[in-house]
Amino acid sequence: MYLVTYDTRLGALVVAPEFADDLNDDTRAVIEGADFIWRPDIEAFTRPGQDRQTAAWIALRLGQLGHDVIAC
Repeated sequence: MYLVTYDTRLGALVVAPEFADDLNDDTRAVIEGADFIWRPDIEAFTRPGQDRQTAAWIALRLGQLGHDVIAC
């Protein structure tokens, strides 16, 4: 499962896996291909800005890869 949201403190979109097992090579490629960067300090990917189209697109792609997604 993934959380896709905007974090006001970071000023960034956040894509966070619930468990490490949720992150496989295909999923990582899709997320990083959308210019998200892994942040080990928060165990999530971030991308500066508040682009709702990007958030919707990444949520859709994660769903297409078989993941449950919470987007807010």
